[in-house]
Amino acid sequence: MAVRIERVEREFILGAAAEARTEARLQSAGHTIRCHIVSSETGRLALTHSGTEPAKFKPRQRVSVYFDFRGQGVSFTAPVLKYGPESIDLGSPEGMYRSLERRWPRVPPPSGLAVDFLLPDADLKLDCPESEEWAEVELPELQQGLETADLSSLVASFKAKAEALAGEGRVVMFKDRGPLDAAQEIAARLGRVLFVPSTLGGLPHVDPYPSGRIITRDMAEDFEGLSAMVEGSPLGSYLAERAAGGLASAVWCPVVYYRYTVGMVELSNGSGRPKSLGLTAVDLAWEFARVLAWFLKRHGYFGSAKDNEGARRGSIIDASPAGLLVELPTNGPRFVDGSLLRLKLSSGDWSLLCAAKVARRYDDGKTRFYGLAFQALEPEEMAGIARGLYGADEAVPLEARGKG
Repeated sequence: MAVRIERVEREFILGAAAEARTEARLQSAGHTIRCHIVSSETGRLALTHSGTEPAKFKPRQRVSVYFDFRGQGVSFTAPVLKYGPESIDLGSPEGMYRSLERRWPRVPPPSGLAVDFLLPDADLKLDCPESEEWAEVELPELQQGLETADLSSLVASFKAKAEALAGEGRVVMFKDRGPLDAAQEIAARLGRVLFVPSTLGGLPHVDPYPSGRIITRDMAEDFEGLSAMVEGSPLGSYLAERAAGGLASAVWCPVVYYRYTVGMVELSNGSGRPKSLGLTAVDLAWEFARVLAWFLKRHGYFGSAKDNEGARRGSIIDASPAGLLVELPTNGPRFVDGSLLRLKLSSGDWSLLCAAKVARRYDDGKTRFYGLAFQALEPEEMAGIARGLYGADEAVPLEARGKG
């Protein structure tokens, strides 16, 4: 696991590297140069080099630097302050890391390198609610003991497990109809689980799932907007009404089919079993919903989406032969963590079709950012990406580079 190096230790490492004139590799979009660290001062790092044209680096251009320090790989990014025929000055490192898991450093993309997301649902039109979450429709990793031999076995195994956890379990499909109540509406639109541990206590403040799975109180408030403060919360009113009727705890889990919510899995405890449901119920509903979506696709319930593949272009922030950091506008698809996507990389006459998994995601309110990890690239494909990113002679992963 990569470890961030804090300021005091960073200054020590850079000072020691400069004293030893440590060799480093400096990489930017399309090329790499070999350097030696010769001076480290506050806000400035000086390196010497030879044989590289001055036009290749411009002031404020971000570059990646990698060097070996006492047997450990160290990497950081920094802006170029000044470049000459034999030296280059960099600004303060923008984060420094050691014990790197990444085999390749990330660099800004060369001019002209583009990425397109090839989405199988581009022309798919369903009379179902659109979800803010985009989810691939594939068989998930099974952890709840559900049977997948056929659809009837799947449903039977879900019912058996649901009976052990909840007083009631059911599935509602949205084909040619929409949500029936406020709980189904918010779960369908957000594409996340509405988990109510107790109808007397409200929604959870924190999502315990690192990948993002449940609707928090803040998310519900944002969804309902300012009008809820004046007119009253539709969800709050609905839950209060259900609580008065005996509902104690419930889970509403959307069945997400690409960008559509096509159904709802519901588990609940009422007056006959006034117990709080836990995360085990969330896990069961979540896995069943995804296996059910996979069965619907497999049996052509909504027709074939594979023949409707279309492209959505993203902007590459940085890249390596192992993956990309890509941005999309917030009105674009919101890919679920772990989704396996098909990509097309292209630059001029060169193109590559490949698969990538969503490793992480975050947004700043205007743009969504996705960390994508390439899957099962052939060695020659990885080497081709490396040549394009680092230069013709630098298609070598970090751990193979050594000191010389």
